[in-house]
Amino acid sequence: MDNAKEEMRRAAATADSPDAGEPHAIAVHLQGWCRACLHLAALAFLACAFVQTAGRARHDPWDLAFVVAAYASLAALFVVLRRAERLTPESPAKERRRLLRQAWELLTALSCAFAYRVEQTMPAAMAVFVWAMTASVIVGGVYFLVLNDGRGSGDCDHRQQTQGR
Repeated sequence: MDNAKEEMRRAAATADSPDAGEPHAIAVHLQGWCRACLHLAALAFLACAFVQTAGRARHDPWDLAFVVAAYASLAALFVVLRRAERLTPESPAKERRRLLRQAWELLTALSCAFAYRVEQTMPAAMAVFVWAMTASVIVGGVYFLVLNDGRGSGDCDHRQQTQGR
């Protein structure tokens, strides 16, 4: 809901400017409400899925602990991604890197937890394949989110500048 209020404030601010038209302000307002509704629908779906899964796992403490940890990590990942989404181009690069590292850490924990659970139900050869795929995702995440530090974004910035001319 904070996002919808923020979008309404932006719409009001742009509506006050002399070159802003009313259809633009209405579109921004509608976009803010749609985004808020989608976020609430995703949250409701996640909560419903959690309740159902926890209900099935309530008799086994290890399964219940896995479900709670997985959903807590997923919720924390959504929070981190939301914070990263709110960053502006003027935001400090250090903050952006911190949020990317947090997202990578949460994704790594989720990937390893899911790989461990899948590995328990598979033959040994498939378990090795599952862990190899998980390791490739983790190593790729380390490179692109942690070690890269945005060095690859210069090409994109250069293309945007040349297209703007």
